[in-house]
Amino acid sequence: MARNIITLIIAFIAICYLASNAQAQPQPFTATYDVYEDGAIKATLTTSLTKTGEQQYRITDITTGTAGLASLLNFRRTEQTDFIYRDMTPEVIHHSMHQKVAFKNKRYEFSHQPGETDYHGVDHKKTFQITSEQPLLSTQLMSWQLAQQVCHNPQSNMQWSILKSTQAKTYYFKIVAVDNHKTLVHRLYPNRPDRSTAIWINGKDCHIEEITYRENKKTVRTVLDNITFQQP
Repeated sequence: MARNIITLIIAFIAICYLASNAQAQPQPFTATYDVYEDGAIKATLTTSLTKTGEQQYRITDITTGTAGLASLLNFRRTEQTDFIYRDMTPEVIHHSMHQKVAFKNKRYEFSHQPGETDYHGVDHKKTFQITSEQPLLSTQLMSWQLAQQVCHNPQSNMQWSILKSTQAKTYYFKIVAVDNHKTLVHRLYPNRPDRSTAIWINGKDCHIEEITYRENKKTVRTVLDNITFQQP
């Protein structure tokens, strides 16, 4: 009898571990967001996460101007980050950004060999190299990782090292409220009282539902319109 009980306990623990591990795996999805500026829709953002290999993923953001000046200037911004995801920790392989406004184009990209400390990139047609003992994320991947952290391992204070332009910077976040399955996170701006960012994260399905960014008198809201998860 004792042996049977021990066997059942071990089996139960194994099942719980497998279920927890499966839950922590990124779930591919496609989401669309409406981007408001001062209360009016100005653009549409489409975000998708796809699996590209064993423990390898790609997140893609496409923002298109749909009204106002953004539409007249044919604004379009595409960002893409390829990364490895192990033990709930992402590591960038390659990141690229292409922004087009009227006849002006802006490109930015960097690459990183997993396990190494060097990052090589191009910014405004100029090449750069930066070395960091701390793994650096793209700002795009940081937003996704923030949702994963809040969903699977929430902490009152969180921070990530980001490769922004040609410099490594640290972004700070703080959980300020939890309402049912939604968690409100504020990005902290040291010495910048004119800025604020409030982020609502769905803690059940691990995605961002709304971002409100304010700077002086300008307010930009990115609000989830629809999300579809890929069936396993």
